[in-house]
Amino acid sequence: MIMTNIEKFLTDLQKIVKRDRQNNSGKSDYNRFYKDIRNLFIRSTSCPTDLPGAVFEYWENEYVFKSADVASEPSEENSNRLTALLAFLENSDEYQELLTQNDWEELGQLVNYEAEDLPVDILQDLMKVLVSKGAY
Repeated sequence: MIMTNIEKFLTDLQKIVKRDRQNNSGKSDYNRFYKDIRNLFIRSTSCPTDLPGAVFEYWENEYVFKSADVASEPSEENSNRLTALLAFLENSDEYQELLTQNDWEELGQLVNYEAEDLPVDILQDLMKVLVSKGAY
């Protein structure tokens, strides 16, 4: 079976967490590796501009920092959500059922903010998805 870029991202994300846990007596700490996850997320998308960084920040603020135990993040659910956000940026429908209406609306605002700097074809693809998800 061929792994998609989206699945590869999730696998690489899990490796970062696992490696941190192995190097620290079985305990992971988000604060030690969040930059690695952010860099992986940004490298994994073909979407130019600051949009990927803004989407990552949204995920972090909405899901990681609101967690009861930030150090043990990202949970499997939140890892899957970040993967869904990457899939959105890559015009893939993988994992998109994990995103809430609030997520779609926030993504709509982030895309609007970056719209003038995005290539027209990417902007059109993102807007089609956002309209279909009721983000506007």
